[in-house]
Amino acid sequence: MKDKGELQALLQRKLTSLPFKLQKVQRTLRQHQTEIVRSFKYHLSNGPIEGTNNKIKVIKRTAYGFRNFFHFRVRILMALKNPHIMVVSPQKTKISPSSRAA
Repeated sequence: MKDKGELQALLQRKLTSLPFKLQKVQRTLRQHQTEIVRSFKYHLSNGPIEGTNNKIKVIKRTAYGFRNFFHFRVRILMALKNPHIMVVSPQKTKISPSSRAA
């Protein structure tokens, strides 16, 4: 229900009036009460980050043997499908014939 008052009413019940398993749950809820109340107020989740990390781990597992980190990075960026990330290939520097003579 995401109601702070409802949570506090649940936590005000005596531990002895609850079955043993629920006593343990109530203790855990009391220990994390401030974090639970904050989760009611701020609807943030680390789910998207966890999903991204999982995708990268799957790519690492299936793409064993990438010789070039740039190609590995491009493969990750292609899998994430983020339109705001641009892939720029690294510039290869060529040595001019005049600089070789020096």
